[in-house]
Amino acid sequence: MDIVLSDFVSPDYGRQYPVQMIYEWSTDVVTKGLKEQRNEEWPQPKRHWHINWAALKSASRDRLLELFNRARGKANTFLWLDGDDSLCELTECSITAAGGENTTQLIKTYYPGETEKWTENKKDIVPSGIFAPVVKIDAVTKTEDVHFTLDDTTGIIDWTGGSAPNGALGAGEVVTANYRFYFRVRWMVDKHTDSQFAPGLWRMAGRGPHIIEVVA
Repeated sequence: MDIVLSDFVSPDYGRQYPVQMIYEWSTDVVTKGLKEQRNEEWPQPKRHWHINWAALKSASRDRLLELFNRARGKANTFLWLDGDDSLCELTECSITAAGGENTTQLIKTYYPGETEKWTENKKDIVPSGIFAPVVKIDAVTKTEDVHFTLDDTTGIIDWTGGSAPNGALGAGEVVTANYRFYFRVRWMVDKHTDSQFAPGLWRMAGRGPHIIEVVA
């Protein structure tokens, strides 16, 4: 279900309704005597967003409830634009071709150049009509639908698409990209509870339904 949360509430949603952000890793600890071995279980973190629903106007409450019901609670996924992590810039999105491939998966490398870096495939791309990606090969800008096509649902660049396709990449060619992306998420709960505390103003029970990234 490719519903985008910002289609239902203000694009400045994360600023109007503050978000608590949680990064979660998983470490397996094996103990033998006085020695410990720590094994990293996940190649990238899981992300949780806890949202403040302290006061919503009736129109925003109705749209939020529509999204919750269309997602069937925590059954289906939707798209979340994180105001602090939705942009991939050229230095973070550099892929060196092995040679011969005619597609490239968009990525983002966190802490590039550091030993603690990790790389994530980005599959849900903000459409070019909202934010036009800048894609380059060896620092030469390529044009979407002329030199390549980009699948917004998979994040895969097809170099054989377009009216003047580049074809297969050569060994050592460096693909860079500047683009925006969504996180695919789901609600963490199946029950939505809220109450009207003033005319036209609503408050959800507790801190409301939180959302968590779905890691594919």
